[in-house]
Amino acid sequence: MYKEAIHTMHINGKAAALFTIFFVVVNPLKEDIFESEHRLQNALMTNYSSTVRPATELDKPVHVQLMLDLMRIDELDATKETMTTTFMLTQTWKDLRLAWNTSQYGGVKSIRLKDSSIWRPDIEVANQAPGLSLTSEALPFISYDGTVVYVPYKTVPTYCAMDLTLFPYDTQKCIIKFTPWTHNALEIDLGLFGHYLNTTDQMKIPRESLSDLQWELLEGTATLSSKKFDCCPEKYSFFEVSLQMSRKTNFYRYVVTWPSVVACFLVPFLFAIPSHSSQKITYGLALMIFESIIILTFAETNSFDHKTVPNIAIFHLITLILTSTSLLLSIFIVSISCGDMRKHVPAWLQRLALTDSYLRTVLCLGQYRDSKGYSSGRGGGFLLEETHETHHHEPELRTISENEVTRDVSESLRAIAEKMSSDESRIKVTQDWREVGRLLDRVLFFLCILTVLVLLIWSARLWSG
Repeated sequence: MYKEAIHTMHINGKAAALFTIFFVVVNPLKEDIFESEHRLQNALMTNYSSTVRPATELDKPVHVQLMLDLMRIDELDATKETMTTTFMLTQTWKDLRLAWNTSQYGGVKSIRLKDSSIWRPDIEVANQAPGLSLTSEALPFISYDGTVVYVPYKTVPTYCAMDLTLFPYDTQKCIIKFTPWTHNALEIDLGLFGHYLNTTDQMKIPRESLSDLQWELLEGTATLSSKKFDCCPEKYSFFEVSLQMSRKTNFYRYVVTWPSVVACFLVPFLFAIPSHSSQKITYGLALMIFESIIILTFAETNSFDHKTVPNIAIFHLITLILTSTSLLLSIFIVSISCGDMRKHVPAWLQRLALTDSYLRTVLCLGQYRDSKGYSSGRGGGFLLEETHETHHHEPELRTISENEVTRDVSESLRAIAEKMSSDESRIKVTQDWREVGRLLDRVLFFLCILTVLVLLIWSARLWSG
């Protein structure tokens, strides 16, 4: 028991010693650091002017190195042709007025001051567009040798000329231009971060940390350039960031592209429906409604007014024209197949559509036979043969009819024979015209399939650039 008490007193003694060291040694050290930074800040800001360039000589520029770290591509507005991005713009330069001897200020090697209290290069976005622009209040990091690192966080809309021809598989290239707003190249000389005074190299923009919703960064580069304006003889430096982006097409692929392809594929099957079926016109009207819904969906998801016309819009227009033309042709075929056709099929059309075995074999129709099983080679002679056969029996009927009763019977039989011949002739004519409609359906079916394939291949080549 005594041993435990002694052990407890030993532990309490160590704890008391540690607290004594903390309050006697560490706490005064912290106070010294705070006091050193406070004295340093007062010393640096004494007689300091934030509007005077930190140039060592009047005729020498201040060298400012820039680097852009792209955080996000927020939006590309096709109607306004603007791009909104969020980025961090790293700016570093030397201001010898902010240098100090570390031994005089408790070994303090760096300090942070308010951005408004020191000189900063007035780097602005030259091609900024109207819209919401945000800039964070960053604290400049100042090193003991006078090096200043300033990293503001910005969200800025910029102008970007867009080409929507290949929409939604398009690739856009936008440029963000930075320049000193009131200083020419003789006063502020821009450089790439890590490439001091090297105006020929390019800087790659990192893209690993991007989490964009609609756009994927393919390549980003930063370059330097200079330009003369008519107003001033001096050159002005520019820091240009070029971003090449591709649209993520998952949404448009399932909402716009594939429904359009399906609608295009359904058009030829309008001619596969029998011409005497009442569902033929209904199917054509349903295709028209389906294509109209796709166009409305496309307009709703992409409400823009642009100088370039997307290829997919041309594809929609051609598909709509193809559907409308197919519907009109189907109405014509139905009218000649199901209408009250009293005239025989013209001889040239009969030879082409009914008796040309080679054409019918190519179209997979087989040999045409009428309702009595006769091949179409007999043509329109059926009516004439039946008529001649009827008239051949007329003398026999007349010779038999010796009295009034037999005469009435003869006339009735003749009327029945003529009626049967007329009905068979009308059925034969109807069947011939229906077969003509069937052949036209088959020809238009293959032509429509060929048109759809050509249209899809053309569209695929356009979309692939």
